[in-house]
Amino acid sequence: MYNKFIFFRNNKIYYYIIGGYLLLIIWGGYFYKNIGNYEDRLKNLLLSQTISSVENASNNILNRMLKKYSDFVYENYKDASVRSENEYKISDLLNDDIDSVYILYLENKKLFYLLDASREDRGELGERFEPIEENIFIEAQTNRESKTFIQPTIDKLGFTLIKPIVQHDKTIGFLVLDYKESSLATLSSLLNVSVKSLLYAILFSLFILLVLISYMLHTQYIKYVMYCNPLTNTLNRVYLTDNYDKINFKDYYVALVDVDFFKRINNLYGQKNGDKVLISIIRRITLLLREEDIFIQYGGEEFLLLIPKKNMEEPIFKNLLEKIRRLIESTNFRVKNYRFSVTISIGALLQTELEKSLQDAIHKADTALYKSKHNGRNSISYFDLSQPERIYREQLKEMIESDKLVCYYQPIKRLKDSTLHHYEALLRIEDGDKIIFPDKILPALEDSYLYTFLTKKIIEYNIKILRIDSRMRISINLSADDLINDSILFLLLQNSDLSARLYVEILETKSIDYIRVENSIQRLKLLGFKICIDDFGSGYSNLTHLLNLSIDYLKIDGSIIKEILHDKRAYSIVKTFALFSKENNIEVIAEFIDNKEVIEVLRSFGVEYGQGFYFSQAKPYAELEHHKE
Repeated sequence: MYNKFIFFRNNKIYYYIIGGYLLLIIWGGYFYKNIGNYEDRLKNLLLSQTISSVENASNNILNRMLKKYSDFVYENYKDASVRSENEYKISDLLNDDIDSVYILYLENKKLFYLLDASREDRGELGERFEPIEENIFIEAQTNRESKTFIQPTIDKLGFTLIKPIVQHDKTIGFLVLDYKESSLATLSSLLNVSVKSLLYAILFSLFILLVLISYMLHTQYIKYVMYCNPLTNTLNRVYLTDNYDKINFKDYYVALVDVDFFKRINNLYGQKNGDKVLISIIRRITLLLREEDIFIQYGGEEFLLLIPKKNMEEPIFKNLLEKIRRLIESTNFRVKNYRFSVTISIGALLQTELEKSLQDAIHKADTALYKSKHNGRNSISYFDLSQPERIYREQLKEMIESDKLVCYYQPIKRLKDSTLHHYEALLRIEDGDKIIFPDKILPALEDSYLYTFLTKKIIEYNIKILRIDSRMRISINLSADDLINDSILFLLLQNSDLSARLYVEILETKSIDYIRVENSIQRLKLLGFKICIDDFGSGYSNLTHLLNLSIDYLKIDGSIIKEILHDKRAYSIVKTFALFSKENNIEVIAEFIDNKEVIEVLRSFGVEYGQGFYFSQAKPYAELEHHKE
């Protein structure tokens, strides 16, 4: 599907740019090879510019003489006084550059002197004139146009102007002006400068053009490299961002592919091996795709497929997705000495022509993907246009990016005197007057790259609060996977100056890589962070967590605390946890405290802290009591 020439194949205009530049190079070579011809043309052009003023003056003189005499040659030949008068007139053409000026008449295709006002070596009346460049005179007679030519043999002469004299629609002779050698030297010097300047200008222009084309190609190729994964030759999300308006999404089917339980592979075999598995999956999928299909690595283990509708009916597209699913399901992947299988979930949108934007189409495919994952995974779902509107994963992302993410803060207080110890930050999304709670947010982001994106946003939000309010102390909730995520850990380490006021609560999860999580905990504790196990006693709660993780606080889940006055087992469990914690220098926090009697029981167990509606419900930062002071 992709190869190393994809850059030029997708940007064919660069073929034309390079081809055009090569044609310019060929033209430049042809120009250099024929520079002598161009030099002669340029000489004649410069000569014409040099004689323009003289030619105008000579035209005026000739016109006056021709009007005065009905037979110009005869009158001058027979009458010496007329000849003397006209020689005087043409002598006005002599100047510092012109040595000789004379008029020749034609008789039987031969030239003879008629008038001569030259300073030296004047020709006698009727004396035969033998031209060096006879063709020039013939050409001037035929075309009745002035001609110039450079004198190749006569010393002290530079070039000559020949001007045909026409009377009664017949060329009767020529006015000839000989320019000095010094005028030609000046002209030649100017000519050499002009030719060299033109040549240098062409070479410089070609060089600048080469630099510009090279820079443009380099810039665009670097941009392309940014788009492309070199290990798989597939595109990444940056490509989609930069080319969003160029993709006519209505001409494509849209599908999102997600690798099921991929985090487990990373946890079991390490991220490097996980990446190798991901590359293998991508390469297998591309085997079934066509050259015109677009494959984008949309998230870590999530892929976007844009399949052109041209020459592909809906049943064929559905069959393609099923082939992809079966191919991945039937493949045995190998890491070290372990073999295992992987499955994928797919969500697709067929009726893209009904959508307003590509992002809307992706939203719909994402909703279908969400359905596949909640239907047991390893399946394909298609967006049903009759479905009621839901909160889509990408819509959540847009809400988070547009500053709709906020945190509400619930106080955690000392049970002995109800004084504030710190606040727990609780996620909310404010969408107008509507508040979206975590139970509507986190399931939609489960096993998605957006989960990490959300976690970082929460950390950044609370860091900002801590920086503007030195009295605030906040605990934030992180999963075990978050603690082994380099980008999240780096964000915490970057802000370690806040460690005394920023607590980390580890959420209960089914599987934990204890070695990696404990290493992260130790790094955080060295910088002063306090660590707490959250919701202990519910869900996947496991005493192994206490034995393998170096924690400072243990938060007992509210589902146990609220039964402590009515259930002996709950009573015994809390008492046991409290005793265990005290013996291991772990402080206990109780959730869901809603009355004073519960506080008395907890204090008898030695529980130091508590939170719940008895003290306060969660509030926005602006509504906190200490903030109002």
